[in-house]
Amino acid sequence: MKTTFAAATALALGIALTDVARAAESATPSPIVLHDKLTVKATVAAIDRVNRTVALRGPEGNVVSLAVDEGVARFDTMKIGDTVTAQYYESVAYEIRKPGIPGAPDAETDGGGKFVGDKPGGVVVRKSVRTVTVEAIDPALPAVTVKTADGTIVAYRVRRPEYLKDVKVGDVVTIRQTAALLIAVDAPR
Repeated sequence: MKTTFAAATALALGIALTDVARAAESATPSPIVLHDKLTVKATVAAIDRVNRTVALRGPEGNVVSLAVDEGVARFDTMKIGDTVTAQYYESVAYEIRKPGIPGAPDAETDGGGKFVGDKPGGVVVRKSVRTVTVEAIDPALPAVTVKTADGTIVAYRVRRPEYLKDVKVGDVVTIRQTAALLIAVDAPR
């Protein structure tokens, strides 16, 4: 699950930086908000009750093995052939400020819970705030290099070079991300 959220955070940061110029061009100081929701149905292909893992076969035949947290109630009622619905929701808000205006402190919170009912299911939510400083802009690639609060330097490709038009080295970008993963075994039909 940590890997999923790490990938989602990297993706969110990449989206935020590719759209950086939109905020710079905006006359209003309000953050720009992007959100997306993905729903996938899968079939339980295998269950390892001892190690609490489940293998799910996706709609295109790919199989993913997932660890099932101890907090998931009714894991023992899951059967091979059950249909599972997974919903992933992500919202990213970002704000660009000129140098010298401090960003929000980095923070991360996690939460989650079980679903009520006779079928297994639950939700995991992660909220994070990250502030980065634009260190370099390469319009030829196009790419942008940023420095995180802990000093890590990271480069990202930019999908549309016009988004970098008004972005300057030293600009500060605060990225607020909310990601939620809901997984539930569907009732038999």
